Parts: sequence; C-alpha cells; structure tokens
Amino acid sequence: MPQRHLFTRFVRDFKEFTLDKIDWCHYTVPLNTANANGFVFPSEYVGQYGVYEAVKHVYESTPSMTHLVKEDSLMTNTRYFAADMEKAVEGLRHKFRESNNISANAHAIFIAPGNEKSEAEFCMENLRKGVKEFLLKYSAPTSMSPKALPL
Repeated sequence: MPQRHLFTRFVRDFKEFTLDKIDWCHYTVPLNTANANGFVFPSEYVGQYGVYEAVKHVYESTPSMTHLVKEDSLMTNTRYFAADMEKAVEGLRHKFRESNNISANAHAIFIAPGNEKSEAEFCMENLRKGVKEFLLKYSAPTSMSPKALPL
C-alpha cells in the first residue's frame, strides 16, 4: 500500500496523473470539487476547523441554506460561495441587530479572543490598547477633529 502524503492545497488542482507522486491529500478549505474530467482527487478535509464551524453556523442559521448541511460535511458552490455567504451573513447581521435593538449605523465590534488563556489575555490586552487609542484619537480634547465629542 502506498504511503499517504500530507499535503495541503486546493484539491481541485490535482489531476489523475499526479497519483503516482501524491496519493492522498489533506485540505483546509472546504471545497473539494472535480476537475474538468470529473476526477476527484483522494482526499480528506482536516481544517481549519473554525472555518467549517463558522460556515456551518451560517448555513444552519439561514433558512434557505439549511439543506446544505449534511451529516459530516457541508455543500459549497464553487462559483457563488462568496456571494451566497455574504448575503447570508448580511441577513444574520440584520437579524442580530434587530433582536438586540442596535441601529444599522451603530458601530459593533466582534471579538474572538481564542480558546486558551494566553490567547484571551493577548487579545483582550490589545483590544484595551486599541479602544484607548481610538478614544484618544476621536474624542475631545485630544482629537484633531473640530467635531469630536467629549469622552
């Protein structure tokens, strides 16, 4: 049995004639499509798991996309995936703002501090610095703008 090679890239780029050099592919972008000849390279999706979970959340939260979630995979459209996702995210954003009484022109900040203590501490410290810098830059009396509001 040939040894499986760990290789990450778009699986659709591999052709049948590469099987003698690479017999298996692990890929990180959830798009596994056939090439022009209909050949699908032997492969397995391994991550980024966060991307998979994010796309799955959008699919499950959008009524017109729930049918794209399968037991152990997600169906994606190679031509319109970005446009479909953008439309779905806009819908979720509108729904979230509406349910939380946040106006459409209000600023909202999303924070994903990670899942380890060191990541969360790093993220929150940088967020604190960023907010402080933002307030100093855009609030009176330290702002250069004549329309700046006081803190």
